[in-house]
Amino acid sequence: MIHAEVTAAGLHVGEEANIVVHLRNDGSRACTNIHFALRLPAQIPALRGNKEFAVVRLEAGTEWTATVKVRPLRAGSWTATSTNFSFRDEVGNGHRVTDFRAALEVSEPVEQPPAPPPKFEIELSTVRIACGEWDAIKGEIVNTGATAITSGRLALWGPFSVDPKGVAVSLGNLPPGEREPFEFHVLARDPGQVVPVHLSAECAGGAGGRIERRVRRTVAVGHLGQHRAGRVQILYLAANPTDTERIRWDAEVRDVRDTLRMGVHRDLFDLQERGALRVRDLTQALLDFSPRIVHLSGHGTDDGRFLAESAGGAGRVLSVPGLAALFKEVSDSVECVIVNACHSARLAEALSEHISYVIGMRSWLGDRSATDFSVAFYQALAAGLAIEPAFGRARAAMALGDERIHGQHVPVLYRGP
Repeated sequence: MIHAEVTAAGLHVGEEANIVVHLRNDGSRACTNIHFALRLPAQIPALRGNKEFAVVRLEAGTEWTATVKVRPLRAGSWTATSTNFSFRDEVGNGHRVTDFRAALEVSEPVEQPPAPPPKFEIELSTVRIACGEWDAIKGEIVNTGATAITSGRLALWGPFSVDPKGVAVSLGNLPPGEREPFEFHVLARDPGQVVPVHLSAECAGGAGGRIERRVRRTVAVGHLGQHRAGRVQILYLAANPTDTERIRWDAEVRDVRDTLRMGVHRDLFDLQERGALRVRDLTQALLDFSPRIVHLSGHGTDDGRFLAESAGGAGRVLSVPGLAALFKEVSDSVECVIVNACHSARLAEALSEHISYVIGMRSWLGDRSATDFSVAFYQALAAGLAIEPAFGRARAAMALGDERIHGQHVPVLYRGP
């Protein structure tokens, strides 16, 4: 005997789904001349698939199936029927079933959570370009999100000419975690130590999400063979109040100076140092040197503030909002600030509202680890690396003397505007 069944899983209004017709021979011998015509309710119209089926022969214990594609119009409980269901049994007798019915449940459409927009970072690897001749500004787009970037467009502008053929570049498919390099050919006519580079990227994800991001970076512009025009001023400021544990900042700055001298690009860097840092010393030094990199070395409080020195040498807590306001005023020249002090992540995050790159420490950090980080960071800069990869090298260098690799998680880099 032939048994008919109609099944459907997950019928939702407005969504395509499959309805499956099952014809099964439950007898002991083959059945023949099987006909089945499916009649669907008006609320569940068929899109594709034949609704009338003919099976010449179906062996005992076997099943035959067919699929009909539908798109329900209304939610509710509906009934599929068949007024033409017939077959011949194992001895040739004809059978007709006129009361076949199958229940179909249609639900309201399922609300899909919105797809997350694409996430990405724009990294600039070029730190210096030639003045008065065409040169290249290079970098990478990094997909930092969980979904692929399917398309995108990146534009660059600044106080220089950009090759008209490459004012903007198109981005292809970029899976999560992958990088895509970019390159712009530019002509800068005026030298400068901190020349702004503006980049704008608009990227789209596979689900239609789109996000735009603009960043400001800087490069040095100098004449070939005349490095002074593009030199990078590093201002190293240290405070060691008399009522705090002594730190050997002089040994650290000596190691940093020696590291810069051994670098391939040693001629591009000037290092200025000031110890026993008071508030007036900080403001005066920023006026005297117009640094590109400011390095604060000393002690931090548990709530993220930096300790300078008073006139008598004792500790003086500096306000986080006050330091942020000060560095806002020098953001045109300062590109990077390193706060090499314990618990300085809060201060670093506040400074990053105005400074392109700020490095702070999440928790306590020993003298040895602090020195290892600083030396490796400037070692990478002197080798020609940009700030972000130099930070990665410095953080990894801290792990060389740390069996638990705990210290490398203490430094944190905040990217600013």
